[in-house]
Amino acid sequence: MRKYIINGRFLTKKISGQERFAREITAELDNICIPGEFEIVVPEYTKDIPKYRNIKVIKYGRIKAHFWEQTNLLFYLWKNKGTGINLCTTCPLLKPDINTIHDISMSVNKQFYTNLYGRLSLIWHGMMKFSTFNFAKLILTVSEFSKSEIVRVFKVRPESIFVLGNGWQHYERITADDEIFHKFPQLQKGKYYLAASSLTPQKNFKWIKEAAKKNPNCLFAIAGRAEKLSDKSDIKNDTNNLIYLGFVSDEEMKALMTNCKAFIHPALYEGFGITPMEALSTGAEIIISNAACLPEIYGTAAHYIDPYNTDIDLDKLLLEKIEDPKIILDKYSWKKFAKQLYEQLKSM
Repeated sequence: MRKYIINGRFLTKKISGQERFAREITAELDNICIPGEFEIVVPEYTKDIPKYRNIKVIKYGRIKAHFWEQTNLLFYLWKNKGTGINLCTTCPLLKPDINTIHDISMSVNKQFYTNLYGRLSLIWHGMMKFSTFNFAKLILTVSEFSKSEIVRVFKVRPESIFVLGNGWQHYERITADDEIFHKFPQLQKGKYYLAASSLTPQKNFKWIKEAAKKNPNCLFAIAGRAEKLSDKSDIKNDTNNLIYLGFVSDEEMKALMTNCKAFIHPALYEGFGITPMEALSTGAEIIISNAACLPEIYGTAAHYIDPYNTDIDLDKLLLEKIEDPKIILDKYSWKKFAKQLYEQLKSM
């Protein structure tokens, strides 16, 4: 029996879209695999490790950050003759095995990464993609759009790429925390537009700033951390009807989504776009970009905007009829995609 070893570095990181994917897919694999098929290897300093029934947890090595994957994890894979599964883009360069490339934004949108951190990230992720696309046994991604982009830009054989997806069921485990409305009393339930994500350039939060200026009677709120890749001018607040909330907890985010007028996601480039899916699951209407993978994922259950055009009346846009979001939500689940991955691995 082939031994699959999951790269557990994601358990040491703050949860964003890719880490959410890794956590939920691993949890669902644990529900369907048999003991001995999978291990998850994590650095020795990892805290708050989930409890798995069938996946054995191995603490191994104390080297920090990316270097742990390139040293401790790599040595463990070699020593135990295991096949690595990497769910968050990064992998051991000398043994990529099975790697998940969520999107190739850094390869096609280099203009977003102009500061020192961005330029170093371009180099590092370029090396990761070279290793993956030339030596991996299987490439995973999260949308047909991302697959087509990988094929188009890197000339990878389509049959070597397997498409999964994201889910939203983790939101059922989250209890909304209305305390956020006491922290920000300007936010009245049902009377604000919400946007939320890491504040990186491709998420296009400057669109929200410009839309706020052109819709002065509407209130806008943005939740999320500024990232090292961000241009400070993009997140500078000089608009009276726009509130930057900074980091909010999952519980606060669910409360914000449940009570917003609509959730806005104006991204220029996405591999999947999980936050609109989370918003849909709370009953929120979503206003999303007509770019990248978003029309593929959300179909006619969303209101669409041009991410390069802010001349729009958002209240009027919400009057458009859309499809019942249940049709979209029923298509996407962590359980479904974990099962598909498990079956794909069994067939290798």
